[in-house]
Amino acid sequence: MSTISEDIDLFTPLFKYFRRLPDINCFKEAYSIGTHPTLFEHCPITVTIDVDPSLGLQPITTWSLYSCKFSDGLYFLSNPFTSVGQRQWIDRCITIYPRQDKTNLGDNSNNQHLARIRWATLGYHYDWTNKIYKQDDHTKLPNELVQLSETIVKVISSNTNCPMMQPEAAIVNYYHINSTLCAHTDHSEYDALTKPLISFSFGNSAVFLIGGQTKSECKPSPILLRTGDIILMTGASRLCFHAIPRILSDPLLNDILYTNMDDNDKVCWSYIHDKRININLRQVYT
Repeated sequence: MSTISEDIDLFTPLFKYFRRLPDINCFKEAYSIGTHPTLFEHCPITVTIDVDPSLGLQPITTWSLYSCKFSDGLYFLSNPFTSVGQRQWIDRCITIYPRQDKTNLGDNSNNQHLARIRWATLGYHYDWTNKIYKQDDHTKLPNELVQLSETIVKVISSNTNCPMMQPEAAIVNYYHINSTLCAHTDHSEYDALTKPLISFSFGNSAVFLIGGQTKSECKPSPILLRTGDIILMTGASRLCFHAIPRILSDPLLNDILYTNMDDNDKVCWSYIHDKRININLRQVYT
C-alpha cells in the first residue's frame, strides 16, 4: 500500500487557494452549518448555570454547539453573544487590552497607534522570538476574560469529552482585511497541552484552516468564522496545524453590529467595520 510522503505539504496549497479566492466563493466553500450541515454534529446543551449579564451572552438555552466531524476534538459554538455584548468585547479589545507594553509595537500605554496594533498579550506573556512562556513574565489576566472562558468551557464540557481548563494566557490578534496567519501549531504550553484552547471571533469573517499534526497528514478543512463565533480545540485537534488565509468583508456585519448603536458605540464601529479581532485563551501550566 502506498503512503503519503512526509515531504508532501498538503496544507500550503489550500492556504494559497483561499488566499486568492473571491470573497463570494470563500463564503460558499468554507464549511458552515448553513452550507455544509452534514460535516457538523449537533451537541445538545442541557446544563443550567448562572451567567453574569456583563459577559454579553444570550441565554444558554439558545446556544448551538457542534462537534466538527472533520477534526477530532474540535467544537464550534455558533455566536452566543448579543449584539450589545459583541460591541462591549470589541470596545475592550480596542480601548483597554492594547494599553500596555506587551504589544507588537512595544509600549502602547497611550493607545495612540491603534491602527498599527497587530497583537497584544495578557496573563502569561508569550516570547515570540523563543516561542516560550516565562513564569516571571506575567500580568493579571482580566477578570472578565477569565469568567467568559470558564463559562464557555463549563457549558461545552458538561455535554462533551472536553476537559475543563484554567485560563492563564490570552493573545488578542488584530486583523486587517488583507491580513493572514500562517500555518502553525500551539505547543508551547508545557504540560497543559491536554487542556483546550478557546478562540473568540469579532468583526469581519475569516476562513480558518485546520489540518493534521503534520502538514502531510491530511488536507486541511476550511471553516467559516463569523462575528461572535467560538471554536474550542481539544483532544487531537489541540496540536493540529491551523491558519487564517483570508479575512472576508462580511455583508451581514452592518446589520449585526451597527444597528441601534449609540454615539459611543460608533467609535467601536469606525474601527471594526473593516477589521477582525480574535481573542484566544489557554492554560499554560498544570
